[in-house]
Amino acid sequence: GHKAINMEEVLPLRETERQNWDFFLSLPDIDRTRVSRTTVKGSQLLEPLFEFSGACSGCGETPYLKLLTQLFGDRMMVANATGCSSIYGGNLPTTPWAKNSDGCGPAWANSLFEDNAEFGLGIKLAADKKRDYATSLLKLVSDDVGVELAEAILNNEETTEAEVIEKRKNVNILKRILRNIEKPDAKLLLQIADALEKKSVWIIGGDGWAYDIGFG
Repeated sequence: GHKAINMEEVLPLRETERQNWDFFLSLPDIDRTRVSRTTVKGSQLLEPLFEFSGACSGCGETPYLKLLTQLFGDRMMVANATGCSSIYGGNLPTTPWAKNSDGCGPAWANSLFEDNAEFGLGIKLAADKKRDYATSLLKLVSDDVGVELAEAILNNEETTEAEVIEKRKNVNILKRILRNIEKPDAKLLLQIADALEKKSVWIIGGDGWAYDIGFG
């Protein structure tokens, strides 16, 4: 007596499914340091920070964005071109760009078709410049914060997920130490210490941006 789809009243089911959903969200995410993000299988074990976009069924763009957030997580900085990706990406009051359990997620900003490549390049250059400035300040205050900590931060190449996580832990320790140092360089570094962590900058647009208005 069962069909392929058996319709039911939603209200009697809603409370039960709400409890199931809360239980699902309570399940811990896998330790990112134990997963290889260079394999298809490994990448899909990582937490996505792009979900429930409301894009058209079968959209070919959103799976790529989901994968990007799994690979680069809350280190992503997105320069987004006007188009589909700005509609499903910024359909306020909700957004598919999500946060992890630490309350951190990708940074997203939208620009026009015709200047989005330059917009993204500017973000990348600014991120690199801030990182260079923060690095020079850290070298100046290395004796005050501890040479071992400073070298651990400066020598960390962030090539693996474990190194990325270790870098963030050390930067957080650095910020706690800097709050108690009454020196101008320390105060300046405290403001931009997050820039010591590498950012992953992405310029995102659809076919209209890539092949038509923004082809240059």
